[in-house]
Amino acid sequence: MSSKQTRSSAACPPAVSTARRAVLEGVTMKPANVAEALVALETVAARLRERNDPRAVFPDVYAVITRRVKEAVIDGADGRFLEPAWISRLAGIFCEYYLSALGASLDGRSTGVDAWDVAFQCNGARGTAAAVHALLGINAHINYDLALGLYRNIVQHGAEQDARLLARYHHDHDLVNEILAAAMPEIFAILSERYGCPLARIATFTRDVQRTVSSGVLFLLKMWRDRVWDDLLSLLAEKREADRRAVVARMNQHAGTIARTFAAGNGALR
Repeated sequence: MSSKQTRSSAACPPAVSTARRAVLEGVTMKPANVAEALVALETVAARLRERNDPRAVFPDVYAVITRRVKEAVIDGADGRFLEPAWISRLAGIFCEYYLSALGASLDGRSTGVDAWDVAFQCNGARGTAAAVHALLGINAHINYDLALGLYRNIVQHGAEQDARLLARYHHDHDLVNEILAAAMPEIFAILSERYGCPLARIATFTRDVQRTVSSGVLFLLKMWRDRVWDDLLSLLAEKREADRRAVVARMNQHAGTIARTFAAGNGALR
């Protein structure tokens, strides 16, 4: 892009849509830490719910996990995390990717990420179960956004070549799986009670059923998060920007394929 084009674009920024203003006005789009991320998510979820917008489901679920991370690294400081300040910063960076994607969707634009585009396109599909909306958002946020957030956070901390710190970060990354497991009952309750999700109601029909479904979901999330760390290591290993872009392209393709699989199955879930 030429300098002339750059100046022109800067002088004439795209108009802010009415929907974007209603949902994102006053929201911190680049949270600095887990506390700011939680406020942003709770605000966005509440505003989307007021509009009866199915895009509310994902930030509602996401806020549950973020609140529990905040409780662990700030409020309770229970000592489980080796690098709590790093995790708090990661939560802020991670949330930034979601808010950016949501902003594009509210403006009626492509997010530039296949999985997010599929997730937001399903908002217009009548009868889509809340659990499907949640899974589509979780897929995009983990399988695409998370490795990028991890990479940025590690680079910001100057730890790309620090094996000791990377091991500690990996420990804390894996520890989030425990928070996900503890959050499952609350997430099922939100999907069932707040959104009337038939799939969540079936999944919580008995304790045994809920335990089985939770185990399956957590197995899937752990598998995704293990792959994310591999994607991160690939990004850290590449020295050329073009090679890092190739890694990101593979991440985009992988997350997009999963999203399209969920979306195709959505027809049978209505």
